[in-house]
Amino acid sequence: MLKKGSQVQWANSHQISTGEIIEIHDRRIEITRNGVQITRMGKPSNRVLLIQQLNAQMVVKLENEVSLLQTQAI
Repeated sequence: MLKKGSQVQWANSHQISTGEIIEIHDRRIEITRNGVQITRMGKPSNRVLLIQQLNAQMVVKLENEVSLLQTQAI
């Protein structure tokens, strides 16, 4: 179950990116990143996640674009 504070991962240009869910919305969300406006249309069955990466960049993804971060046991 994805919730605020969850660590998530997604595929991004031949690599895996990660971040923490900061906000969850079931409506339209817009952010500006590097001068480009990014819009995601959320709905109750596929909510929009506002995610903060370790480098402090903000990312918006739909629930179906991410999965919970898989941690490896030491």
